[in-house]
Amino acid sequence: MLDNILNTVKRGAERVQRRGEEVAHTARLRMEVFQLGRELDALYGRLGRSYHSGADREVLGGIQDDIRRVEDEIRAREHLMTELGSDPEMPQPSSDPMSLAKAPLPTGGTEPNVPAAVPRPHPQEATMSDADRNPYQTPADRTPEERPAGVPTSPDPTMQHSDDRLVPGEHRAGVALEAERDKQFRHDNTIEEGKAASRNPDPLDK
Repeated sequence: MLDNILNTVKRGAERVQRRGEEVAHTARLRMEVFQLGRELDALYGRLGRSYHSGADREVLGGIQDDIRRVEDEIRAREHLMTELGSDPEMPQPSSDPMSLAKAPLPTGGTEPNVPAAVPRPHPQEATMSDADRNPYQTPADRTPEERPAGVPTSPDPTMQHSDDRLVPGEHRAGVALEAERDKQFRHDNTIEEGKAASRNPDPLDK
């Protein structure tokens, strides 16, 4: 019985140790893939600069060979990571990089895939103008051609629309006339108070 327990513990420890080594190996492979990816970016940049500078075909071919070599190394490491982290009971995806390229392409025009949760516009909404679609637009924001007939656009009850010109008159003079200024800013006792202040000045002002 003790032998069975010891064997079970030993097998569990070996399994944990093996899994730890796989995780460490996968981490190293990820770091190598990252470094190779940076090297691949540098090679693509070098290829573009060489192409635009008019380099020879041999130089461009050498850079392309380096790019293919780095891509092969990246694919090999990714394949190793897939094998290390794979579950034998799970189906393995296809590792052929050309399998996606062999898929048949759709012919003809295609309609964009709109999720079902997105509400589709009603045919009537497509023909509505911006003025009808905006519920916060007031009649004053519209042009004279867009305004409904008989709807005032000015808060002034004496005006029909806010862009109408004022008709000159005494009822619209405001403070522009002398008589209106007297009503607004002058009082009957203002002159008398001024005379009294002149006769009896404040002693603190001296």
